[in-house]
Amino acid sequence: MRPPRPEMSNAVPPPITAAPQPPSLLRVARGLWFASLAAGVAALVIAFLDREGYLTDLQDTAVGLDSGVAPEDAEMAATIAFWGSLGALAAVLLVTGLLVRLLLAGRGWARWALLPVLVLDAGAVLLVQAFLGTDAAGFQPVPHLAIAQLALAVVALAVTLLPPVSRWFRSAHPRR
Repeated sequence: MRPPRPEMSNAVPPPITAAPQPPSLLRVARGLWFASLAAGVAALVIAFLDREGYLTDLQDTAVGLDSGVAPEDAEMAATIAFWGSLGALAAVLLVTGLLVRLLLAGRGWARWALLPVLVLDAGAVLLVQAFLGTDAAGFQPVPHLAIAQLALAVVALAVTLLPPVSRWFRSAHPRR
């Protein structure tokens, strides 16, 4: 006859450590990043929807700078200026969105990768301001939304560099 087996007990469950929750500042940064990307996408959509007006204005500007320019050359310059500035902004928004996704998944190195991207973002916003902005007073949606996008991105990055968020990135936490 075999001796009786000891009964298993659930009286003391195995230790399970809870994953540290992200600090509230990281949730604030997430909202700021989302608002930044939304403002940038809104600027792109509005510019695309009003592209004929922008292209006409850019052609008129090219002709005004050099009255001897051929109409097809003015059209080509306007097309390059318009699509080049929107393409630069779209590329920066895409890279920013990918890096922010990694950042919010717990990859702290993405904060440092976002620094040079914000410099490129500033350049893209300057292009949008130069080619799609006018001297007219009042609200100009595309340039103003591009500036708002950059300002929100800068604030969001600054929030992710604050000490509570930095401590959370340095701590051992599970990455999603």
